[in-house]
Amino acid sequence: MLKPTKQQVLKSVYGYLIVTLAGILNAVSMFCFIDPCNLIAGGVSGLSSGVGYLVCHFIGDVNFAQFDLIKWIVYFALNAPLLILALIFVRGDFTFKTIWATIVCTATGFLFNEFLPKELFQFSASPLISILFGGVLIGFSMYIASEENGSNGGTEVIAKIVAKKKPGTDLSKIILICNLTIMLAGAVIVMILFDDKGFEVVIYSLIYVYLGSSIMGVFKRGFNHPQKFLIVTTKYEEMSALITERFKRGLSYMEVEKTWEGSEDRKVIIVIVQYRQATHLKQIIKKCDPKAFTIVKDVHDVFSRPLFNRSYKTK
Repeated sequence: MLKPTKQQVLKSVYGYLIVTLAGILNAVSMFCFIDPCNLIAGGVSGLSSGVGYLVCHFIGDVNFAQFDLIKWIVYFALNAPLLILALIFVRGDFTFKTIWATIVCTATGFLFNEFLPKELFQFSASPLISILFGGVLIGFSMYIASEENGSNGGTEVIAKIVAKKKPGTDLSKIILICNLTIMLAGAVIVMILFDDKGFEVVIYSLIYVYLGSSIMGVFKRGFNHPQKFLIVTTKYEEMSALITERFKRGLSYMEVEKTWEGSEDRKVIIVIVQYRQATHLKQIIKKCDPKAFTIVKDVHDVFSRPLFNRSYKTK
C-alpha cells in the first residue's frame, strides 16, 4: 500500500474540517431557530422532532430542555441504521464523512442543550426570523458537506444507496418527496399537540424546507451561473462573428437537415454565457436574425473550465 503524501493528508484533514463545520451549522439551525418555534425540518431532523414531541406528550410535563435532549437521542437513533446501510452498500469517503457529520451534529446539539443560555440563543418570538436564518444555515450546511463528498445524513444517505443500486433514478425527486412527507407528518403532530400553533406551523415549515433547498442550489450554481443557448438561424456566420467579438469565447455548430419553414441553409449555434451576459446575447440574436428559434437552458456546472466565470468577460 502506498503511503499517502503530505498533500493528500492535508486535503483529507481539510475535508473533515469542512464536514465538521457542516454538522455544527446543522445543529445551530435546529437548536437556535427551528425547535424553539415548534417548526419541522425535512428528513431525519424533522422526523426526530416529531417523535420527540410525541414522546414528550406521553411522558407528560416536559420542558424544552428535556424535549431537546430526547430529540437529539432520537436523531442519532434514526440515523444509526441508515449509516450502517451506507457502510454496507456505499462505503468510501462519503460514508465516513457522513458518519462524522452526524456525530458532530448530535454532539453539538447535546452541548448546546447543556451549556448555552436558551433565552439568549433561541428565537422563538419570531418564526419569520427563524425560518430565514435557519434556512440559510441549513442550506449552506448541506452545500459545504456535499462539496467535500459528505452529507448531513438522513434522506441523503437513502439517495446514495438508491443511486448505487439504480443509477438512472432521479434522486432529487426522491429526496424532495421524503422531506415533504416527513415535514407534513411532523407538522400535523405539532398542530394536534399545540392548539395555539395551528396551520401556521405547516406554512412556516414548508418555507423553511424550500428555503434550505434553494439556498443550497444558489451556492452550487453561483449568482452568475452559466446558461446554454441553442440558436437555430440562417444568419449563423454573422451572428457567430458578433458573439465571438462581444464575448471572447468559442461556440459550436450543429447541422440542420430539414425544417418545416423551408429548405434555407440553417445551423444551430451552441454557446454558453453567464447569466448576466444573457441579455446582451439576446440583443445580438434580435439584431442579426429576429426570426431565429432560440432555446435557453440553465447549466449547473462547467467543470472542465473552472475559471469560466473569470476568463470570459463581456466586451
